[in-house]
Amino acid sequence: MRVPIPTRQAVADLLTRPLPFGKRPLPLHDSTADPGLFGPESVTWRVMHEPLLILGGGRALLMQAANPLVAQGAIDFSAYAEDPFGRLMRTIHWVTMCTYGTRAEAEAACALVNRMHTRIAGTLPADHATRRMAARRTYSALEPELLRWVHASFVDTMLVTHDALVGGLSEDDRDRFVREWDAVASLMHVPPRLLWRTHRELREYVDAQVARGVAVPGAGSRLVSRTVLRPPLPSPWLRPGWDVVAFTTVGLLPAAVRRGYGILWTPAHTAAHRALCLTLRRTHDRLPQRLQMSPVHTLAMARTEGRWPLQDAAA
Repeated sequence: MRVPIPTRQAVADLLTRPLPFGKRPLPLHDSTADPGLFGPESVTWRVMHEPLLILGGGRALLMQAANPLVAQGAIDFSAYAEDPFGRLMRTIHWVTMCTYGTRAEAEAACALVNRMHTRIAGTLPADHATRRMAARRTYSALEPELLRWVHASFVDTMLVTHDALVGGLSEDDRDRFVREWDAVASLMHVPPRLLWRTHRELREYVDAQVARGVAVPGAGSRLVSRTVLRPPLPSPWLRPGWDVVAFTTVGLLPAAVRRGYGILWTPAHTAAHRALCLTLRRTHDRLPQRLQMSPVHTLAMARTEGRWPLQDAAA
């Protein structure tokens, strides 16, 4: 699979024009002055208020699908291929509720996903097997190790993407971010014994899963990746912008995972990706406001300060 190096104009267009699928009502509805799972003083709110993180969102999906059992669950039970953007918006909604919703909203979002997980179980077909994952291996979305990998992939991706595109986090910030997301892991039934105390422990776990072959893409993983990286778009005019997103996503993957997906990545790709990330970090403060602060963050701040609705916060 070849990922094109985006032109400077494509990057400029993505950063200056309205994002596709972005004009939707804000998802928070509970006006209770409740900080939710994290709150204004958390590292999570500082990290997740960055709209640029959406450029690396596909990395979390590709890291998760690098485990052939997770990929098979998506193939067998998800509408990712028929409705990729609907699936994306549902994932974004879950992340938003967990991050900025009240505790009741976060619990409801996780409960919905947990109910869906009870129906996800099957076996790995022979043509999707890998060296580590044998044919006919059974899987269930309730398996603690699969829940752990999905959780790790998301938390790791948020930190990797923030470091690459925004920067400024200390090692203590990263450690706190990892531990803060234990609250979400608990709601998603990840056993506490499987979680990490530090960012270093999380990174060692992710690297080990790749090195041991547990998170090495098989044919099913590559099937999922094609939809993630080249989804059907409602207009061909959106393709250059999506190519920027895909290019950013792929460049944030570990090299071994990228190779497993069969993605062609040359030294020219590496140089262009480094230049893009460096440019975004250096120009972050000059980007449009919509690319510096999520409106959901602003609304959540207004809620916790008793200034709901949002119009009052802007007064």
